[in-house]
Order: sequence, then C-alpha cells, then structure tokens
Amino acid sequence: MKSTLLKLSFLLILVGAMTACTTNIKSDAKSEHEQNSKEYTSKYICPMHCEGSGSDTAGICPVCSMDYVKNTTK
Repeated sequence: MKSTLLKLSFLLILVGAMTACTTNIKSDAKSEHEQNSKEYTSKYICPMHCEGSGSDTAGICPVCSMDYVKNTTK
C-alpha cells in the first residue's frame, strides 16, 4: 500500500513539473511574438491587442472596432 502511494505521489510530482515547463515555454513564445508583431509595435495599437491590428495613424481596430490608443511602450 505504501509503495503504491509513493509511486502515485512521484507520478503527480512528475506531471506537475512537466506542466510547469510547458507553460514556461508557451509564455516565452508569446513574449517573442509580442515584441515583433504589428499589434504591439505600431504607433497606435488596439487596447485588446487584436491580431493584425495596429497602425501608424489613429483609427479603429478592424477586428473589435475599438479606437486605437497611442502606444506608450514604443
């Protein structure tokens, strides 16, 4: 009985560690995407960061119809 509990505990720890590693890899990919994509690098950006949105002039997001805001991180 103790052997089964030990094996189950080890398996749960292993699955948790694998999940944590996978989550970290995904967030690294997202930050790289954010640095290079138009919706983060344009002069005016959508507050929702819709994919493909962003412009060098003020306007409206074609995806969600929100007004662009000035990109303060550029």
